[in-house]
Amino acid sequence: MASDTKNLLIRVLESAFYKSALRKAPRMVKNAPGLLNLLKSALVKVQGMGVGATFDVLRDRIVLLGGLLKAYATGEYRNIALPNLLKVVAGFIYFISPIDLLPDFLPFVGLTDDVALLMFIIKSISDEIEKFEQWKKAVPQPK
Repeated sequence: MASDTKNLLIRVLESAFYKSALRKAPRMVKNAPGLLNLLKSALVKVQGMGVGATFDVLRDRIVLLGGLLKAYATGEYRNIALPNLLKVVAGFIYFISPIDLLPDFLPFVGLTDDVALLMFIIKSISDEIEKFEQWKKAVPQPK
């Protein structure tokens, strides 16, 4: 099963859809309103994801990445390496696109590629996510 996920991830990373998202990411990073709209679309989509422990964990991590993007877009947090920020933005662009390697309208499998990509990104930037979580704990949050 793990090799199936790895093969799917390789196909996603090599797909024209992901490469297109990577090309769009540098422009998006410079556009705070665009980043916030991307975040809004991703959060709407993530709320519609399935139920269960796996989806709950993924949903929590996506929401955390969304918080990182929001803090970046508003200028509150900039302590992330640009290549890692671009990965997150490209991952969100891919995630919100209904037409990608496995179109989202396909029952049961439509989100599989999105989940594989986002899990890969989350694992690959885990140090950045941890730094952001520490920053969030240290900064007083509005009530």
